[in-house]
Order: sequence, then C-alpha cells, then structure tokens
Amino acid sequence: MKKQILSILATLALIIPMSIIGFAGLSGTVSANIPFDFTVGNKDFKAGKYSVSRLFQGGTADTLIIRSEDNREVANFNVNRVTDKGESQARLVFRRYGAQYFLAQIFDGQSEGAGLMKSKSEREAAKKREVITQNAVEPEVVTVAARTGR
Repeated sequence: MKKQILSILATLALIIPMSIIGFAGLSGTVSANIPFDFTVGNKDFKAGKYSVSRLFQGGTADTLIIRSEDNREVANFNVNRVTDKGESQARLVFRRYGAQYFLAQIFDGQSEGAGLMKSKSEREAAKKREVITQNAVEPEVVTVAARTGR
C-alpha cells in the first residue's frame, strides 16, 4: 500500500508541472502587419496582416496557427516555450538571411513566448549565406511590433 501511494505521488509530481508548462507561452492571439514576404516552416507567405494563435484554444501552446487576414494563407507549426528578455511588448521576431525572412519567435507581451525550430529551408538559407560570406555569421534579427486580441 505504501509503495502504491509513493508511486501515485511520484506520478503526480511529474504530471502537474508538465501540464503547467503546456499552458505557458502564447496565451491569446497576436496580430501584426508584416511588411515583407516571410517563411514559416517550409511555407512562404506574402507581406500583409497576419494573426497567430493556438491551434486549439483549450489546448496546449505547443501547436500554433498563423492566418492571413482573409484566411487564405494558413499554416500550423510546433513551438517551444521561450523566455522574454526584458521586453514586455507583443511582437513577432524574424531571422533574416539576405532577402529571406523566417518567423523565429512570437511574444504576446507576457514573460514567455513561443519559439520555432529552424526549418529545412531556413537551414539551407543559412548554409548558402555561410558559403557566400565565407564565415558563420549570425542572421540579422528583425522585430515586428504586434498587438494582442483580434
């Protein structure tokens, strides 16, 4: 009996923090007018107004969806939780390689946000840049101000 109670407590000790972490990050909808063409994962988007939110509003924050204002351009993508470094403003952060922009992070003005892993197309753009410049220079970081809500 004592072993069963300890086993249940150990399981709960693992499950409860994981469920809290699952709800951290993006808590609402972040909208922005993005003035340049960009890529999310392996999908290209034209410049324009976009919103980013959880795929399922009651679900965890590890799958997000980006939509154009007219809902014609849509993509789902997985994210990791990232900590904001002092700025408390809603924004989208892009990595730029030459003329190519890749969505990297989304913040809704809270202390934590969502970060995207580098896609295959972004890794290829980084590799091309390294060949051209003959060194491994970090990409330029471009921030676009956003607003929360619809």
